[in-house]
Amino acid sequence: MIPAVVLLGGSSVYAARSWMQREVALRVEAERQHYAAVARPAEPTGKFATIVVAAKPLSAGAELSRQTLREIPWPADETLQGSYQTISKILDGQGKRNAIAPFLANEPILARKITGPGQRPTLAASIEAGYRALTIRVDDVVGVAGFITPGDRVDILLSRRLKENEAVADVVAQDVKVIGIDQTADEETAKPKVARSVTVEVDTQDAQRLVVAQSVGALTLMLRRAGAAKIEASRRVTTSDLSHPAHAATQQDGAQTTVVVIRNSVRQDYSVPHQIER
Repeated sequence: MIPAVVLLGGSSVYAARSWMQREVALRVEAERQHYAAVARPAEPTGKFATIVVAAKPLSAGAELSRQTLREIPWPADETLQGSYQTISKILDGQGKRNAIAPFLANEPILARKITGPGQRPTLAASIEAGYRALTIRVDDVVGVAGFITPGDRVDILLSRRLKENEAVADVVAQDVKVIGIDQTADEETAKPKVARSVTVEVDTQDAQRLVVAQSVGALTLMLRRAGAAKIEASRRVTTSDLSHPAHAATQQDGAQTTVVVIRNSVRQDYSVPHQIER
């Protein structure tokens, strides 16, 4: 009787242990599949087309070829204006094509940044539609000390003398693209230089203003922060403004300062008006 009980008990323990091992294995496998599904990148959804990009960094003037271009998947509903879907659409024309602006690796190739078939990679090919290239003389001493390169955007100041003791400065153009420094139009140049002439990209009206401006005074460039495209209101600054700093105008009559006085551990606040010199 006792051996039968021992045998039955042993069978129960073995069955319980087998069940626990099986449950643990099932849970481990379930967790493994769960984390594998989380870690696996989601399959792309939607329709995809192709777009032509630079296979490697290209400098301005570089010749386009099947070795410098490649096709990559691109969302079909996010087509870039002026882009190409196949390399053949770029290269199967009459004559070679060149970059007229630098390209980063994997940057989409756009029609406005490459020459037409057989066209030379000249400055004229890089001008945006509706704009003109104008070369102006600039003060090579003042301004931003030569820290301007092609591709930067600037504001242009006109300074002139109206009377013997009266000079004025006006902003004549804002957010203007520099496309050449003296005889250099390469946007990849990393060495700024002090320039005596600058070629800028402007519309016809700004071109007329700049031509008149350089005939009556000196033009100075102000370098804009990258991405700062906002056109700001400006006013003429004269010699008389030099003795009245702009921040002084913000001080208003009636402005007060609070003075704290503590007597016998009792705090009391007093308001003292500012005295503004006239």
